[in-house]
Amino acid sequence: MIFFSKLFAKVQKKSYLCKWKRKNMRKRSIFFIFWAFILVGLTACHSPQHDARVMQRLLSSQIQTAQSQADSVLALLNAGTSIDEVRTLLEQEPQILCYVFDHHKLVYWSSNWLAADDIHASDTISGWWYQLYNNAHAVSHWTRAGDYEILTVIPLKYSYPFENRQLHNTFVPPFSGDEHYQITELNISGFYPVYGPDSLFLFSLSSNQPFENQEVVGPLADSFSYRQLMDPNAERPAWYNRPRILVRFYWGFLMSLLGLLVLLGIWGVIRHRGFRNMKLRTRIVYVVVAMLMAAFVYVFVTSTRYVRSHYQQRQQNELKQKTLLIQSHLHDLYFATTPSRPMDGSSLSADLLKMSYIYASDIHLYDLRGNLLATSAPELFQKGLVSTLMSPEPFFSSDSLGLYYEQIGEMRYLAGYIPFIGPEATPVGYISVPLFISEIEMHREINAFLSRLLPPCILLLFLTLAVSFFLARGLTRPLNQLSQKMSHFRLGNNSNHIDYPYQDELGELVRNYNEMVDQVERASAQLAKSEREGAWRTMARQIAHEINNLLTPIKLNIQQLQRMRGTERFDAYFDRTAASLVTAIDNLSHMASSFSTFAKMPEVVVEPTDIAQRLSAVITLFRSNTEQVPIRYVGADAGVMAMADPEQVAQVFTNILRNAIQAGASDIIVILNQNYSPTHVEVSVSDDGCGISPEDQAKIFAPNFTTKSTGTGLGLAISKNIVEASGGSIRFESSPKGTIFYIYFKKP
Repeated sequence: MIFFSKLFAKVQKKSYLCKWKRKNMRKRSIFFIFWAFILVGLTACHSPQHDARVMQRLLSSQIQTAQSQADSVLALLNAGTSIDEVRTLLEQEPQILCYVFDHHKLVYWSSNWLAADDIHASDTISGWWYQLYNNAHAVSHWTRAGDYEILTVIPLKYSYPFENRQLHNTFVPPFSGDEHYQITELNISGFYPVYGPDSLFLFSLSSNQPFENQEVVGPLADSFSYRQLMDPNAERPAWYNRPRILVRFYWGFLMSLLGLLVLLGIWGVIRHRGFRNMKLRTRIVYVVVAMLMAAFVYVFVTSTRYVRSHYQQRQQNELKQKTLLIQSHLHDLYFATTPSRPMDGSSLSADLLKMSYIYASDIHLYDLRGNLLATSAPELFQKGLVSTLMSPEPFFSSDSLGLYYEQIGEMRYLAGYIPFIGPEATPVGYISVPLFISEIEMHREINAFLSRLLPPCILLLFLTLAVSFFLARGLTRPLNQLSQKMSHFRLGNNSNHIDYPYQDELGELVRNYNEMVDQVERASAQLAKSEREGAWRTMARQIAHEINNLLTPIKLNIQQLQRMRGTERFDAYFDRTAASLVTAIDNLSHMASSFSTFAKMPEVVVEPTDIAQRLSAVITLFRSNTEQVPIRYVGADAGVMAMADPEQVAQVFTNILRNAIQAGASDIIVILNQNYSPTHVEVSVSDDGCGISPEDQAKIFAPNFTTKSTGTGLGLAISKNIVEASGGSIRFESSPKGTIFYIYFKKP
């Protein structure tokens, strides 16, 4: 701890960290303030007061829609429209429940999930009022016109006598809020009131009274169809757990592996700054794995949906068969004998209870008006979980047998409906056989299927990774060889070719590359030959031209000597002509030596050399020149080391100083700057001669180029080769007022 505290203290003293803190302090403060406001806003959004205001706005909108709907329905009914024709209008708003009475008789109801069994058209309540039904809190309203009366109900929140994993006393959409909020008709302090459209109090919202669950006991928990709903915490059978554990293990392993592959892919894309910048081998592996992952997802989703739909279809077929058997059984029990058995509620309930054990299903029996006659699960209705009214969809339908979805709270279940056939094949009621499609059974089939599907999928994934890796490696090996060969390509190298024995697309690419290498070799050899021949032709023309320039005066002088032989002036002219001929011959000898030096220049041997000593020695020799041009030197006489050839570097200084003197300079300044840069030493030679014309500056370092009648044009070319071979560089600046040459040598 002491070590880490000292280390942290040292890090804090770093200037860049302090700067970062000062720079980002304002940004972090704004960030924290922003999230504080967000948290405060979220906390306020979950308060009962806020939810009450939201409920007030939603309820006002729902009430306005409900009143408009009720007025439209009453206008159509009073105009002679049948109830069947206005059903479409009544079903447009599923969150608004409607009960239509004709002469105080119930002729239509939009849903049977609301346990509103004590509704009577003789109620005289006017306006909107709060109503606590058996299984829900709601607000209601009566609308009357002529012989018709409509009770409009807007459910607010479920109110079941108990809660469990399947049943929750949540708010009914579109309302929302904490399910522990309590709705009460009291308007006292600490409660948040909600008002109707006429600004009259309806109910209050509060969170002061937590809901206490009741224990589910009695025959309802032992029923056939509602056991899953009533007893969700029952211990699952042993056969359910083993496939479920295996599926969870396989699925977790597969998801972890796929997640790792996805993270590696994202990391690779970020690292290479784009998918196209990644290596081809890696891209092939990623594409193959991504396609396999997409196939897995498709197979899993499709297979799970197929197993689920197949199970549901099988259950629906069984429900249809069971409903037909129950219909036949009830008909034979009550109407196959003579005289027929009386149909009273107690005997019907007892018979239905016996039949429920025979067919392993609960049975409900309704009369022709849709009211409950008897049931094998009476506690379902006694506890107010559902209404005693029949579901309106099969009741108002013309189908003799149908399967319809019903709901208890937010739980949907399937129910089969069929007429209860009495004497002379006339219906005397309706039979309802509910079926909660067993989630346990369905999950067991899905788990069993996935437990057999996932292991080969995992094995296939590993095989795909291995195969795609080696396949991509085999496909990209010729490309890697091609890249390496191209990066190490050298003319005249016999290993430039690639060996690839196969005849596929990559083999065609390799063959084209090998042919290109051969063509480049032939073209480079021909080009080199042409360049050498052209260079020698140019050299020969230059040599011939220079020799002709010197031989012409020699020939003329010799012819003049022949003509003056025997005359009085012969001796004097001979002495003068002999000196001129010796000078011309010396020029020819110097020219031959220069061309020989350029052609047979020794290799440059680079080593640490005292540039100052070599430069000082050359300047000392040139200070006694015949033209009497002063040469000034600025720099050290010795001790300045640079990388150069100690034998040939003096020739560089000699050539440049000779050119400066021959350019007609009256003053020459040589400067040695050993502190020019951390890596180089600079030598500058400046003169005040006539300078170099702009058209000649591009050719000044070309071999054989000269502006003097006696020059060979090789001095600067030789100097440039020596400097560049030593790892340095040379350049010049020229104007009519003079020329400056800059020579740079690397430091050791």
